[in-house]
Amino acid sequence: AALDCCGIGIRAAMHRVARVWSPSQASWAQLARIRIFLRQPATATATQRVPREFAVPEVDAFAKDALFGESQIISTKFLGQSVLASPLHPTFGVRIDGCRLAELMHDPPALATTLRQLLQSQKMVVFSGQSELEPEAHVALCKLLGGSAGLDDTFSSNHAAGLSEEEGGHWPGDGGGGGLALRPTANAYEALPPAVWPISNQPDRGTVNAGDGGFHCDGAWFGDHFRYMSFLCRSQLSHGGGHTFFASSEALLRALGPEERHFLAGVLVEYTDRMVYPGGNSINPSGGRPTVIPLVSESGTGADRQLAISAFLDPKYWRRVYLCDAARESSPEARRRLFAQPFWRQIVGDDSAGRRGGESAEAMSAGAVQELAWAEGADILEGINVRLGPEGVGRPDSAHKSLTLSMQWREGDLGFYCNRTLLHRASASTQRRESHGEPELRLMHRISIKGGGTPPFYMAPPPRHGHVHAE
Repeated sequence: AALDCCGIGIRAAMHRVARVWSPSQASWAQLARIRIFLRQPATATATQRVPREFAVPEVDAFAKDALFGESQIISTKFLGQSVLASPLHPTFGVRIDGCRLAELMHDPPALATTLRQLLQSQKMVVFSGQSELEPEAHVALCKLLGGSAGLDDTFSSNHAAGLSEEEGGHWPGDGGGGGLALRPTANAYEALPPAVWPISNQPDRGTVNAGDGGFHCDGAWFGDHFRYMSFLCRSQLSHGGGHTFFASSEALLRALGPEERHFLAGVLVEYTDRMVYPGGNSINPSGGRPTVIPLVSESGTGADRQLAISAFLDPKYWRRVYLCDAARESSPEARRRLFAQPFWRQIVGDDSAGRRGGESAEAMSAGAVQELAWAEGADILEGINVRLGPEGVGRPDSAHKSLTLSMQWREGDLGFYCNRTLLHRASASTQRRESHGEPELRLMHRISIKGGGTPPFYMAPPPRHGHVHAE
């Protein structure tokens, strides 16, 4: 009873989980042995640590025998250009210095193929010194990478237009009942291509307070998990800070035992139908339709298939957290069958006959789905944030030092990364607006690159008469 599971007493946790797990899945004895999440320190194994092979078959980006040591820099070729490459983190990522990307766009197929193969093996690549790349060229590069899937313009095309000068440029209310928050102005967006979302610490240059609420993969909360993301650092803070945390969710899941992974695979999160950044833009990409997203989903295909965290771990957008035994069969086919079940129309949202009648999720689903108390669900989801974030350093279960990259962007850095396998979160320092009494500008241009294979999810039917769903 003294054991703790993300702040939940293990005896109570076993009782709740046992009501959802079938006897064939877990006995009481098995449940008693579960280290249910966040109890074991996660460290990179010997196979995860560098040296690593930087092989890109059939293109000359990197020689197949190019290996990194912990801090080595190697001289190699990227599509014929001499470059220097160095690892960003022991578990993922590479920085490339000396590449002139604009010159490589004369051969789009080769560049696109090379980038995709490099991202498949390394998950993240950052090209230094790309300040001269215009926004239109940045968009063109991302279109090459995404191919026919295209780019997303949800965030830039739905931004708030800002407030008039006489209103002080402030937004009365920050979404959490706190004080005033700066709101972005329209001119930050109007000068850019629709696919570019400017993110900044200054509201006249872009959206403020973006992405700092929890680790996430972008698009997850409305069921459009973007395939790749790209950031181009236009301006960076000059006295430190302004970094972004990245972590490999597959590495985190590998560090857990099979029983922990099995438990987490049954967690589902219901999200709100609207995102409102504190002082930022407001978007409603689902058209007023709540979604249910698995916490853990399969990513990739064939030999590259792996489990990754597919949820958005920011409590501002959670509505409810569920446990579902059927969700533990994580194949896309099984998940599609699960979300085709009619009981979701009763469970999700607030306006079904069942919800209006006060029925539990367990009753509405005939025992298939259990809704956790808010604090219990939040403990599970926030546990991931704490484990990967700096606030968890010093705890025995912290993985921040072993699994998390604190990415210190440099002006001119152009980054691409796999959105479905890497989680990210902005640090608080990204919103610092002054240093030594002088204003400072941090400005990132973000582009979201679509792609097939979005993990299956549930989206409520379109609203009827202002409701998500009415019987």
